[in-house]
Amino acid sequence: MNESVTIFPRGAIVSAAAQFPTPFFLYDEERLRENCRAFRETFQAVFPDFHPLYAVKANANPDVLRIVQSEGFGFDASSSAEAWIVEKIGGTGMYTGNYTPAEELAFAASRGFVLNLDDASMVDFLDEAGIPETLSFRINPGMGSGDRESNVLAGPDAKFGVPFEWASDAYRAAKDKGVRHFGIHMMTGSNCLDAAFFAQSVEKLFEIVATIKRDTGIEIEFMNIGGGFGVPYRPDEPTLDLRAVVAGIRRVVDEQCAKLDLKEPVLYAEPGRFIAADMGFLVGTVRVIKNGYKKFVGIDAAANDMPRPSIYGAYHHVSVIKVGYEKPTFETVSIVGGICENNDQFAKDRLLPACEIGDLVVIHNSGGHAYSMGHSYNGRTRHAEYLLELDGTIKKIRDAERIEDLYRGTNL
Repeated sequence: MNESVTIFPRGAIVSAAAQFPTPFFLYDEERLRENCRAFRETFQAVFPDFHPLYAVKANANPDVLRIVQSEGFGFDASSSAEAWIVEKIGGTGMYTGNYTPAEELAFAASRGFVLNLDDASMVDFLDEAGIPETLSFRINPGMGSGDRESNVLAGPDAKFGVPFEWASDAYRAAKDKGVRHFGIHMMTGSNCLDAAFFAQSVEKLFEIVATIKRDTGIEIEFMNIGGGFGVPYRPDEPTLDLRAVVAGIRRVVDEQCAKLDLKEPVLYAEPGRFIAADMGFLVGTVRVIKNGYKKFVGIDAAANDMPRPSIYGAYHHVSVIKVGYEKPTFETVSIVGGICENNDQFAKDRLLPACEIGDLVVIHNSGGHAYSMGHSYNGRTRHAEYLLELDGTIKKIRDAERIEDLYRGTNL
């Protein structure tokens, strides 16, 4: 069993639940810092100039961002709001929006972000946004990988990136506008646990770099290999071998630069889930137990708090903390929320300790793409976030929403 999926700060969760109303998110600062250091140090041991960028979309809480920044990361932003909050904490990085209007590009550029354009047509927007000294393009290399079809981010069905066959035209157009320094970017997969995939995609990207140089004379100065670094969600899933990932990329860089007569570009990457997922837990309380065609355990958290299972059918490991007897019997149940959609189910037909009203239910891997993907369907409010600090203190880092917050700006 992969223990990293099942381990959680039990004592801190029990303490937090005794002090604060459920549901809530609890983030483990120690784990967050460990993830940042493991990623940055593994890459920098082989690529000393490596630049890690944290994908803000995974978890944009300012306290989380400050911790990540203190561990040597810049940021990857994909909306004006993400660029805004990064600026507020004194950070910057790369701006990778898609279908981005000129005013949004101008907003990001004015805050120090390197623009990473998703399409050649956006070059014309630079007349309004301002001609930057440095520019990157997101390339669709025609290959991708992911843990489900909807998460494969490259290839003919992906809405992202400049088709690789047209990359030279995009760079030439930007050069003609006055851009002088260039990078290249790809984001080809999501939650990929196959270490070999990253080297394969980098090899393809170098072939595109060589074509751009041949066609335009442009030397690519930095290469952002994107995110997609996977984490295990199931106890029987392997952990991504990051050392093998880096070793494979190192081999490809050496081979391709020699073969294609290219100067080695500075390497960037933009993990989000890899940094944030397993540091977070969504904690709810059992409120209703329904014996129907099967047994449903209703908790006070719902898909509005963490919608991945309802959107993707994603698996999240679940632990039960009993209010009483600690060696319970087990039974097959479904853990559900109270939203009026049948896909509001955190766990379907899962063998778990027999639940009673008042038990705590802990949903693992809720630190990334959880709160940030939340919503207010059925008028459900999103809930508080807490940080388990290094000294054991539990600090509130976001208030729970109130019903009144949902109607701010209306004519109520």
